Parts: sequence; C-alpha cells; structure tokens
Amino acid sequence: MEELLTDINQAGLGRGLQFELFKPAATENMAEFYAELPITIRVTGSYHDMGAFASDISKLSRIVLLNDVQLAQNKDGAITMDAVAKTYRYLDDEELARQKKAAKDAKAPKK
Repeated sequence: MEELLTDINQAGLGRGLQFELFKPAATENMAEFYAELPITIRVTGSYHDMGAFASDISKLSRIVLLNDVQLAQNKDGAITMDAVAKTYRYLDDEELARQKKAAKDAKAPKK
C-alpha cells in the first residue's frame, strides 16, 4: 500500500502540481471481500495538469477512484482540487476468515 501512496504522490508531482494536503485515513474501511483506503488530497496547479493527473491516476497498477472532487479557481488563476482518492485491495485469507468468524459470532445466540 505504501508503494501505491508514493505512486499517487509522484503522479501529482510529475505533473507539476503542488500538494497542500495528502492524508491517508488512519484505518481501512473493511467490506465483505475488500478493504478501502480513502486518501484526502488537495492539489494546486493548472486545469490541464489536473486533467493529466486524473488520467495518470487511472493508469496506476491498482484501482484508484477520485471521489468528492471540488475545483476552485484561485485569485492567481491556478486551480485547487479537493478530492478523496479511494484505493482498494482484496482481503487476504486470514482477514476473510476473521470476518467470517465475526459474522458467525454475531449471529450466535447470546447466553
């Protein structure tokens, strides 16, 4: 996961964007068979560089979706983008087993 965070950061820097905020969530959000890691970002640069950054994100080796995207033009004409980049990974066998046990325990009658 650390490599992917570096790739996202490098995609922005490679396009000349300035990161004002890059904050991965403290914990992953667990689902039935995958985990989601939201990363709050704020980058500033030109409109075209923002588009190229979004394109670069779409080409990463893992799925990364840009959510809650908000663009605002600064007084100097630069664009600031606030977004939540969400990346996903499959749960490993141990994590799946823990989830199944937790679900089974939750359904068991309480004594």
